[in-house]
Amino acid sequence: MRLRILPNFLVQAILLHHGLSAVVDNSNQIPKLHPRGQIVFNMGSSWSSPASKGQEIFKPADAVATDPSEDPRYRRFTHFLKLNHHDHAIFYHNLQYHNHLPYALASAYIFGGSRDHLHDVYEECSKELEQWQDSPEEIDPDNWRAHLGDKRYQRAYLSFFEDEMEQRGHDWKATLWHFLTDKQVDEGGNDWDNHQLLYGLTEGIGHPLIHLGYALELEDKGLAMEALAMAAVSYNKVHELVDNPYPPLPFITTSEIREVLDKLFDDPNYDDICSKNGMGQPSKILDDPPYVTFYGYVIQKERAALLEAYQKQVEASVMLFTTSHKAGNPQYDFFLAHTVTAAQALRVILPHVDTQQTWHLVRAHMVLMAQVYLSQCRPTIKDWFVDDYDIGNKDWDYIKKKALESEYKYDSHYLKVLRSLQEFEKLFGTGEPGEKKYNMYLKAAVKFADEFSGWIGFSNASMKKLDIKDTNNTQ
Repeated sequence: MRLRILPNFLVQAILLHHGLSAVVDNSNQIPKLHPRGQIVFNMGSSWSSPASKGQEIFKPADAVATDPSEDPRYRRFTHFLKLNHHDHAIFYHNLQYHNHLPYALASAYIFGGSRDHLHDVYEECSKELEQWQDSPEEIDPDNWRAHLGDKRYQRAYLSFFEDEMEQRGHDWKATLWHFLTDKQVDEGGNDWDNHQLLYGLTEGIGHPLIHLGYALELEDKGLAMEALAMAAVSYNKVHELVDNPYPPLPFITTSEIREVLDKLFDDPNYDDICSKNGMGQPSKILDDPPYVTFYGYVIQKERAALLEAYQKQVEASVMLFTTSHKAGNPQYDFFLAHTVTAAQALRVILPHVDTQQTWHLVRAHMVLMAQVYLSQCRPTIKDWFVDDYDIGNKDWDYIKKKALESEYKYDSHYLKVLRSLQEFEKLFGTGEPGEKKYNMYLKAAVKFADEFSGWIGFSNASMKKLDIKDTNNTQ
Protein backbone atom coordinates (compact mmCIF):
# COMPACT_ATOMS: atom_id res chain seq x y z
CA MET A 1 0.00 0.00 0.00
CA ARG A 2 1.41 3.39 -0.96
CA LEU A 3 1.32 6.33 1.41
CA ARG A 4 -0.29 8.62 -1.16
CA ILE A 5 -3.55 6.64 -1.25
CA LEU A 6 -4.15 6.79 2.49
CA PRO A 7 -6.59 9.39 3.84
CA ASN A 8 -4.81 12.37 5.34
CA PHE A 9 -6.16 11.76 8.83
CA LEU A 10 -4.89 8.18 8.73
CA VAL A 11 -1.47 9.31 7.58
CA GLN A 12 -1.36 11.80 10.42
CA ALA A 13 -2.37 9.14 12.95
CA ILE A 14 0.28 6.67 11.75
CA LEU A 15 3.02 9.28 11.74
CA LEU A 16 2.15 10.59 15.18
CA HIS A 17 2.16 7.05 16.51
CA HIS A 18 5.73 6.66 15.25
CA GLY A 19 6.87 9.98 16.68
CA LEU A 20 6.54 11.91 13.42
CA SER A 21 4.58 14.94 12.38
CA ALA A 22 3.71 15.75 8.80
CA VAL A 23 2.73 18.68 6.64
CA VAL A 24 -0.14 17.37 4.51
CA ASP A 25 -2.24 19.40 2.11
CA ASN A 26 -5.38 18.32 0.30
CA SER A 27 -3.52 17.13 -2.78
CA ASN A 28 -2.40 13.60 -3.48
CA GLN A 29 1.25 14.40 -2.82
CA ILE A 30 3.31 12.44 -0.33
CA PRO A 31 3.49 14.49 2.90
CA LYS A 32 6.65 16.23 3.95
CA LEU A 33 7.82 14.63 7.17
CA HIS A 34 9.16 16.45 10.20
CA PRO A 35 10.10 14.21 13.16
CA ARG A 36 8.95 15.74 16.43
CA GLY A 37 11.71 17.46 18.34
CA GLN A 38 13.98 17.31 15.32
CA ILE A 39 16.74 19.85 15.00
CA VAL A 40 18.57 18.76 11.91
CA PHE A 41 16.50 18.53 8.75
CA ASN A 42 14.11 21.45 9.08
CA MET A 43 17.03 23.87 9.04
CA GLY A 44 16.85 23.37 5.29
CA SER A 45 19.57 22.66 2.77
CA SER A 46 19.88 24.98 -0.19
CA TRP A 47 22.49 23.76 -2.61
CA SER A 48 25.60 25.80 -3.19
CA SER A 49 24.93 25.76 -6.93
CA PRO A 50 22.65 24.13 -9.49
CA ALA A 51 23.30 20.40 -9.82
CA SER A 52 24.07 20.81 -13.52
CA LYS A 53 27.45 22.32 -12.66
CA GLY A 54 28.32 19.16 -10.81
CA GLN A 55 28.14 17.14 -14.02
CA GLU A 56 31.93 17.45 -13.94
CA ILE A 57 31.86 14.62 -11.41
CA PHE A 58 31.41 12.20 -14.29
CA LYS A 59 34.62 13.46 -15.88
CA PRO A 60 38.05 12.40 -14.55
CA ALA A 61 39.58 14.75 -12.00
CA ASP A 62 42.45 16.93 -13.12
CA ALA A 63 45.68 14.94 -13.30
CA VAL A 64 48.29 15.67 -10.65
CA ALA A 65 51.09 13.62 -12.20
CA THR A 66 53.72 15.43 -14.25
CA ASP A 67 57.14 14.72 -15.75
CA PRO A 68 59.59 14.16 -12.86
CA SER A 69 62.52 15.24 -15.04
CA GLU A 70 60.94 18.67 -15.48
CA ASP A 71 59.49 19.21 -12.01
CA PRO A 72 61.89 18.88 -9.04
CA ARG A 73 58.99 19.24 -6.59
CA TYR A 74 57.15 16.33 -8.16
CA ARG A 75 60.33 14.28 -8.23
CA ARG A 76 60.81 14.86 -4.51
CA PHE A 77 57.15 14.11 -3.83
CA THR A 78 57.14 10.77 -5.67
CA HIS A 79 60.44 9.82 -4.05
CA PHE A 80 58.83 10.10 -0.63
CA LEU A 81 55.78 8.14 -1.75
CA LYS A 82 58.04 5.30 -2.86
CA LEU A 83 60.06 5.48 0.33
CA ASN A 84 56.93 5.23 2.45
CA HIS A 85 55.64 2.36 0.30
CA HIS A 86 58.86 0.42 0.85
CA ASP A 87 59.44 1.15 4.53
CA HIS A 88 56.16 1.67 6.33
CA ALA A 89 53.18 -0.59 6.98
CA ILE A 90 49.67 0.46 6.01
CA PHE A 91 48.45 -0.24 9.56
CA TYR A 92 50.41 0.34 12.76
CA HIS A 93 49.98 0.71 16.54
CA ASN A 94 48.58 -2.79 17.04
CA LEU A 95 46.97 -2.52 13.59
CA GLN A 96 44.63 0.22 14.85
CA TYR A 97 45.91 3.27 12.98
CA HIS A 98 46.16 3.97 9.25
CA ASN A 99 49.30 5.30 7.58
CA HIS A 100 48.29 8.82 6.51
CA LEU A 101 51.68 9.92 5.22
CA PRO A 102 50.66 9.74 1.51
CA TYR A 103 47.69 12.04 2.19
CA ALA A 104 49.82 14.62 3.99
CA LEU A 105 52.43 14.56 1.23
CA ALA A 106 49.86 14.77 -1.56
CA SER A 107 47.93 17.61 0.07
CA ALA A 108 51.12 19.57 0.75
CA TYR A 109 52.32 19.00 -2.82
CA ILE A 110 49.00 20.07 -4.37
CA PHE A 111 48.88 23.16 -2.15
CA GLY A 112 52.28 24.10 -3.59
CA GLY A 113 54.66 23.03 -0.84
CA SER A 114 58.36 23.37 -1.65
CA ARG A 115 60.80 20.47 -1.84
CA ASP A 116 62.08 21.34 1.62
CA HIS A 117 58.55 21.47 2.95
CA LEU A 118 57.77 18.03 1.50
CA HIS A 119 60.93 16.74 3.18
CA ASP A 120 59.77 18.16 6.50
CA VAL A 121 56.31 16.63 6.06
CA TYR A 122 57.86 13.23 5.45
CA GLU A 123 60.21 13.49 8.41
CA GLU A 124 57.53 14.66 10.80
CA CYS A 125 54.69 12.36 9.72
CA SER A 126 56.81 9.21 9.50
CA LYS A 127 58.04 9.39 13.10
CA GLU A 128 55.24 7.27 14.53
CA LEU A 129 54.93 4.81 11.63
CA GLU A 130 56.13 1.22 11.82
CA GLN A 131 58.08 -1.10 9.57
CA TRP A 132 56.36 -3.93 7.72
CA GLN A 133 55.94 -7.20 9.60
CA ASP A 134 55.63 -10.63 8.03
CA SER A 135 52.11 -12.04 7.69
CA PRO A 136 51.11 -15.44 9.12
CA GLU A 137 51.26 -16.92 5.61
CA GLU A 138 51.51 -15.90 1.99
CA ILE A 139 48.56 -14.91 -0.16
CA ASP A 140 48.20 -16.57 -3.56
CA PRO A 141 45.53 -16.78 -6.30
CA ASP A 142 43.91 -19.76 -4.57
CA ASN A 143 43.55 -18.28 -1.10
CA TRP A 144 43.38 -14.54 -1.64
CA ARG A 145 39.78 -14.37 -0.40
CA ALA A 146 40.47 -16.56 2.63
CA HIS A 147 41.84 -13.78 4.83
CA LEU A 148 39.70 -10.81 3.84
CA GLY A 149 39.18 -8.56 6.83
CA ASP A 150 42.31 -9.71 8.66
CA LYS A 151 44.85 -6.88 9.03
CA ARG A 152 47.61 -9.29 9.99
CA TYR A 153 47.85 -10.12 6.28
CA GLN A 154 48.51 -6.57 5.07
CA ARG A 155 52.07 -7.35 3.95
CA ALA A 156 51.04 -10.61 2.25
CA TYR A 157 48.18 -8.94 0.39
CA LEU A 158 50.41 -6.12 -0.83
CA SER A 159 53.00 -8.61 -2.10
CA PHE A 160 50.29 -10.67 -3.80
CA PHE A 161 48.77 -7.70 -5.62
CA GLU A 162 52.19 -6.47 -6.70
CA ASP A 163 53.03 -9.93 -8.06
CA GLU A 164 49.74 -9.95 -9.96
CA MET A 165 50.55 -6.52 -11.38
CA GLU A 166 53.94 -7.75 -12.56
CA GLN A 167 52.31 -10.69 -14.32
CA ARG A 168 50.06 -8.21 -16.11
CA GLY A 169 53.04 -6.36 -17.52
CA HIS A 170 53.01 -3.81 -14.66
CA ASP A 171 49.58 -2.61 -15.80
CA TRP A 172 48.49 -1.32 -12.42
CA LYS A 173 45.10 -0.06 -13.61
CA ALA A 174 44.13 -3.44 -15.06
CA THR A 175 45.25 -5.13 -11.84
CA LEU A 176 43.43 -2.61 -9.68
CA TRP A 177 40.06 -2.92 -11.39
CA HIS A 178 40.32 -6.67 -11.85
CA PHE A 179 40.49 -7.26 -8.12
CA LEU A 180 38.16 -4.45 -7.11
CA THR A 181 35.38 -5.81 -9.30
CA ASP A 182 36.11 -9.56 -9.22
CA LYS A 183 32.92 -11.39 -8.29
CA GLN A 184 32.42 -14.55 -6.30
CA VAL A 185 29.25 -16.07 -4.95
CA ASP A 186 29.80 -18.40 -2.03
CA GLU A 187 28.31 -21.88 -2.31
CA GLY A 188 24.71 -21.66 -1.24
CA GLY A 189 24.82 -17.86 -1.31
CA ASN A 190 22.60 -15.40 -3.13
CA ASP A 191 23.43 -14.26 -6.65
CA TRP A 192 23.67 -10.66 -5.50
CA ASP A 193 26.10 -11.45 -2.69
CA ASN A 194 29.22 -11.26 -4.88
CA HIS A 195 31.82 -9.89 -2.48
CA GLN A 196 33.49 -7.31 -4.72
CA LEU A 197 36.31 -5.48 -2.95
CA LEU A 198 34.89 -2.32 -4.48
CA TYR A 199 31.92 -2.79 -2.21
CA GLY A 200 34.04 -2.66 0.92
CA LEU A 201 35.81 0.63 0.28
CA THR A 202 33.97 2.54 3.01
CA GLU A 203 35.09 0.12 5.72
CA GLY A 204 37.55 1.49 8.27
CA ILE A 205 35.79 4.90 8.28
CA GLY A 206 36.45 5.23 4.55
CA HIS A 207 40.22 4.81 4.46
CA PRO A 208 40.34 2.33 1.55
CA LEU A 209 38.13 4.73 -0.41
CA ILE A 210 40.37 7.69 0.44
CA HIS A 211 43.51 5.74 -0.44
CA LEU A 212 42.06 4.68 -3.78
CA GLY A 213 41.10 8.27 -4.52
CA TYR A 214 44.67 9.45 -4.06
CA ALA A 215 46.01 6.51 -6.11
CA LEU A 216 43.80 7.42 -9.08
CA GLU A 217 44.34 11.15 -8.76
CA LEU A 218 48.12 10.78 -8.57
CA GLU A 219 48.21 7.83 -11.00
CA ASP A 220 50.57 6.08 -8.62
CA LYS A 221 50.87 2.29 -8.86
CA GLY A 222 52.29 1.94 -5.35
CA LEU A 223 49.31 3.72 -3.82
CA ALA A 224 46.99 1.66 -6.02
CA MET A 225 48.35 -1.63 -4.72
CA GLU A 226 48.25 -0.26 -1.16
CA ALA A 227 44.60 0.65 -1.72
CA LEU A 228 43.85 -2.92 -2.81
CA ALA A 229 45.65 -4.34 0.22
CA MET A 230 43.86 -1.91 2.54
CA ALA A 231 40.48 -2.79 1.01
CA ALA A 232 41.21 -6.50 1.38
CA VAL A 233 42.19 -6.44 5.04
CA SER A 234 39.39 -3.99 5.94
CA TYR A 235 36.61 -5.86 4.15
CA ASN A 236 33.62 -6.59 6.35
CA LYS A 237 29.86 -6.19 6.04
CA VAL A 238 29.01 -2.73 4.69
CA HIS A 239 28.07 -4.18 1.31
CA GLU A 240 25.33 -6.22 2.98
CA LEU A 241 23.64 -2.99 4.11
CA VAL A 242 23.78 -1.57 0.60
CA ASP A 243 23.37 -4.43 -1.85
CA ASN A 244 20.53 -6.56 -0.52
CA PRO A 245 17.83 -6.30 -3.22
CA TYR A 246 15.20 -7.72 -0.88
CA PRO A 247 15.47 -5.53 2.22
CA PRO A 248 12.69 -5.13 4.78
CA LEU A 249 11.39 -1.96 3.13
CA PRO A 250 10.24 0.65 5.63
CA PHE A 251 6.85 2.30 5.40
CA ILE A 252 8.40 5.61 4.35
CA THR A 253 11.45 6.10 2.13
CA THR A 254 13.55 9.17 1.33
CA SER A 255 16.27 10.33 -1.05
CA GLU A 256 17.40 13.08 1.36
CA ILE A 257 20.54 12.37 3.38
CA ARG A 258 19.61 15.09 5.85
CA GLU A 259 16.33 13.33 6.47
CA VAL A 260 18.22 10.09 7.18
CA LEU A 261 20.37 11.89 9.77
CA ASP A 262 17.26 13.54 11.14
CA LYS A 263 15.51 10.21 11.66
CA LEU A 264 18.56 8.87 13.46
CA PHE A 265 18.67 12.00 15.60
CA ASP A 266 15.06 11.61 16.65
CA ASP A 267 15.06 7.84 17.14
CA PRO A 268 14.92 6.99 20.86
CA ASN A 269 16.48 3.60 20.11
CA TYR A 270 19.83 5.41 19.90
CA ASP A 271 19.51 7.56 23.01
CA ASP A 272 22.04 5.39 24.81
CA ILE A 273 24.30 4.80 21.81
CA CYS A 274 27.37 6.44 23.36
CA SER A 275 26.87 5.26 26.91
CA LYS A 276 26.68 1.71 25.53
CA ASN A 277 29.51 1.81 22.97
CA GLY A 278 31.59 4.78 24.04
CA MET A 279 32.26 7.73 21.77
CA GLY A 280 34.54 7.27 18.78
CA GLN A 281 33.67 3.63 18.04
CA PRO A 282 32.23 3.68 14.47
CA SER A 283 32.95 -0.01 13.89
CA LYS A 284 30.65 -1.00 16.75
CA ILE A 285 27.67 0.63 15.05
CA LEU A 286 27.71 -2.04 12.35
CA ASP A 287 27.31 -4.75 14.99
CA ASP A 288 23.71 -3.64 15.36
CA PRO A 289 23.04 -1.20 12.50
CA PRO A 290 19.85 0.80 11.92
CA TYR A 291 18.75 -1.37 9.01
CA VAL A 292 15.35 0.23 8.41
CA THR A 293 16.88 3.69 8.17
CA PHE A 294 19.60 2.47 5.80
CA TYR A 295 17.13 0.67 3.56
CA GLY A 296 14.81 3.66 3.60
CA TYR A 297 17.39 5.73 1.70
CA VAL A 298 16.35 5.19 -1.91
CA ILE A 299 18.22 6.59 -4.92
CA GLN A 300 17.28 5.93 -8.52
CA LYS A 301 19.99 4.26 -10.58
CA GLU A 302 20.41 7.03 -13.13
CA ARG A 303 22.99 9.77 -13.46
CA ALA A 304 20.93 12.84 -12.53
CA ALA A 305 19.58 11.23 -9.35
CA LEU A 306 23.00 9.95 -8.35
CA LEU A 307 24.56 13.36 -8.92
CA GLU A 308 21.86 15.00 -6.83
CA ALA A 309 22.33 12.51 -4.01
CA TYR A 310 26.11 12.91 -4.12
CA GLN A 311 25.97 16.70 -3.95
CA LYS A 312 23.56 16.60 -1.03
CA GLN A 313 25.83 14.14 0.78
CA VAL A 314 28.80 16.44 0.21
CA GLU A 315 26.92 19.37 1.68
CA ALA A 316 25.63 17.32 4.59
CA SER A 317 29.10 16.01 5.44
CA VAL A 318 30.56 19.52 5.35
CA MET A 319 27.81 20.97 7.52
CA LEU A 320 27.93 18.05 9.94
CA PHE A 321 31.67 18.44 10.36
CA THR A 322 31.85 22.23 10.60
CA THR A 323 28.69 23.12 12.56
CA SER A 324 28.07 20.35 15.09
CA HIS A 325 30.00 21.98 17.94
CA LYS A 326 28.47 24.11 20.64
CA ALA A 327 27.98 27.83 20.06
CA GLY A 328 31.02 29.79 21.15
CA ASN A 329 33.17 26.67 21.51
CA PRO A 330 34.30 25.59 18.03
CA GLN A 331 35.59 22.02 18.10
CA TYR A 332 36.24 19.59 15.27
CA ASP A 333 35.56 15.88 15.42
CA PHE A 334 38.16 13.49 14.01
CA PHE A 335 35.66 10.90 12.80
CA LEU A 336 33.23 13.39 11.24
CA ALA A 337 36.17 14.72 9.20
CA HIS A 338 36.36 11.37 7.41
CA THR A 339 32.88 11.80 5.95
CA VAL A 340 34.21 14.92 4.20
CA THR A 341 37.45 13.44 2.89
CA ALA A 342 35.69 10.22 1.82
CA ALA A 343 33.24 12.34 -0.18
CA GLN A 344 36.18 13.97 -1.97
CA ALA A 345 37.61 10.53 -2.74
CA LEU A 346 34.26 9.58 -4.28
CA ARG A 347 34.57 12.51 -6.67
CA VAL A 348 37.84 11.04 -7.99
CA ILE A 349 36.58 7.46 -8.18
CA LEU A 350 33.10 7.82 -9.69
CA PRO A 351 34.24 8.69 -13.25
CA HIS A 352 35.91 5.27 -13.36
CA VAL A 353 32.87 3.14 -12.45
CA ASP A 354 29.53 2.30 -14.05
CA THR A 355 26.05 3.37 -12.93
CA GLN A 356 25.48 0.35 -10.68
CA GLN A 357 28.83 0.83 -8.96
CA THR A 358 28.18 4.56 -8.62
CA TRP A 359 24.85 3.80 -6.97
CA HIS A 360 26.54 1.40 -4.58
CA LEU A 361 29.37 3.78 -3.61
CA VAL A 362 27.04 6.75 -3.07
CA ARG A 363 24.80 4.63 -0.84
CA ALA A 364 27.86 3.23 0.95
CA HIS A 365 28.93 6.79 1.73
CA MET A 366 25.49 7.34 3.24
CA VAL A 367 26.06 4.30 5.46
CA LEU A 368 29.44 5.73 6.46
CA MET A 369 27.88 9.08 7.37
CA ALA A 370 25.13 7.44 9.41
CA GLN A 371 27.61 5.09 11.08
CA VAL A 372 29.92 7.93 12.14
CA TYR A 373 27.01 10.20 13.06
CA LEU A 374 25.73 7.60 15.53
CA SER A 375 29.17 6.81 16.89
CA GLN A 376 29.71 10.49 17.67
CA CYS A 377 26.46 10.70 19.62
CA ARG A 378 24.25 12.37 16.99
CA PRO A 379 25.42 16.00 17.11
CA THR A 380 23.19 18.80 15.90
CA ILE A 381 23.78 20.43 12.51
CA LYS A 382 23.43 24.21 12.53
CA ASP A 383 23.86 25.50 8.97
CA TRP A 384 23.98 29.15 9.98
CA PHE A 385 27.38 28.62 11.63
CA VAL A 386 28.74 28.48 8.06
CA ASP A 387 26.07 30.46 6.18
CA ASP A 388 26.59 33.54 8.37
CA TYR A 389 30.36 33.21 8.80
CA ASP A 390 32.24 36.39 7.85
CA ILE A 391 35.40 35.56 5.93
CA GLY A 392 36.28 39.18 5.16
CA ASN A 393 38.84 39.27 2.36
CA LYS A 394 40.14 35.76 2.95
CA ASP A 395 40.32 33.53 -0.10
CA TRP A 396 41.84 30.21 -1.20
CA ASP A 397 45.32 31.73 -1.17
CA TYR A 398 44.74 32.31 2.53
CA ILE A 399 43.78 28.64 2.91
CA LYS A 400 46.91 27.60 1.05
CA LYS A 401 49.00 29.69 3.44
CA LYS A 402 47.30 28.10 6.45
CA ALA A 403 47.89 24.62 5.01
CA LEU A 404 51.61 25.22 4.48
CA GLU A 405 52.53 27.54 7.33
CA SER A 406 50.20 27.05 10.29
CA GLU A 407 51.11 25.04 13.36
CA TYR A 408 49.02 22.20 11.91
CA LYS A 409 50.90 22.00 8.61
CA TYR A 410 51.96 18.42 9.38
CA ASP A 411 48.50 17.24 10.40
CA SER A 412 47.32 15.05 7.52
CA HIS A 413 43.64 15.31 8.45
CA TYR A 414 43.78 19.10 8.69
CA LEU A 415 45.35 19.24 5.24
CA LYS A 416 42.94 16.71 3.73
CA VAL A 417 39.86 18.57 4.92
CA LEU A 418 41.07 21.93 3.59
CA ARG A 419 41.90 20.41 0.25
CA SER A 420 38.56 18.58 0.04
CA LEU A 421 36.66 21.81 0.63
CA GLN A 422 38.60 23.52 -2.14
CA GLU A 423 37.88 20.64 -4.52
CA PHE A 424 34.16 20.78 -3.72
CA GLU A 425 34.03 24.43 -4.74
CA LYS A 426 35.83 23.60 -7.99
CA LEU A 427 33.21 20.94 -8.65
CA PHE A 428 30.03 22.70 -7.60
CA GLY A 429 30.96 26.38 -7.81
CA THR A 430 30.35 29.21 -5.37
CA GLY A 431 26.70 29.84 -6.10
CA GLU A 432 25.38 33.33 -6.72
CA PRO A 433 26.02 36.38 -4.49
CA GLY A 434 23.05 36.87 -2.20
CA GLU A 435 22.20 33.19 -2.03
CA LYS A 436 22.15 31.59 1.40
CA LYS A 437 24.84 29.06 0.43
CA TYR A 438 27.04 31.46 -1.50
CA ASN A 439 30.73 30.66 -0.92
CA MET A 440 29.80 27.89 1.51
CA TYR A 441 32.92 25.80 0.88
CA LEU A 442 35.29 28.73 1.27
CA LYS A 443 33.43 29.83 4.40
CA ALA A 444 33.69 26.32 5.82
CA ALA A 445 37.40 26.20 4.99
CA VAL A 446 38.19 29.56 6.59
CA LYS A 447 36.10 28.75 9.64
CA PHE A 448 37.85 25.41 10.11
CA ALA A 449 41.35 26.74 9.36
CA ASP A 450 41.02 29.63 11.80
CA GLU A 451 39.21 27.80 14.61
CA PHE A 452 40.94 24.43 14.62
CA SER A 453 42.88 23.71 17.81
CA GLY A 454 43.17 19.92 17.75
CA TRP A 455 40.92 16.92 17.21
CA ILE A 456 38.15 15.72 19.49
CA GLY A 457 35.85 12.70 19.31
CA PHE A 458 37.96 9.92 20.78
CA SER A 459 36.30 9.65 24.19
CA ASN A 460 33.13 10.55 26.02
CA ALA A 461 34.83 13.70 27.29
CA SER A 462 34.30 15.10 23.79
CA MET A 463 30.55 14.83 24.22
CA LYS A 464 30.66 18.06 26.19
CA LYS A 465 32.17 19.87 23.21
CA LEU A 466 29.80 18.76 20.46
CA ASP A 467 26.18 19.93 20.47
CA ILE A 468 24.63 16.61 21.41
CA LYS A 469 21.05 15.82 22.39
CA ASP A 470 20.99 15.51 26.16
CA THR A 471 19.70 11.98 26.68
CA ASN A 472 22.41 10.72 29.00
CA ASN A 473 23.19 13.85 31.03
CA THR A 474 26.33 14.41 29.01
CA GLN A 475 25.97 18.14 28.39
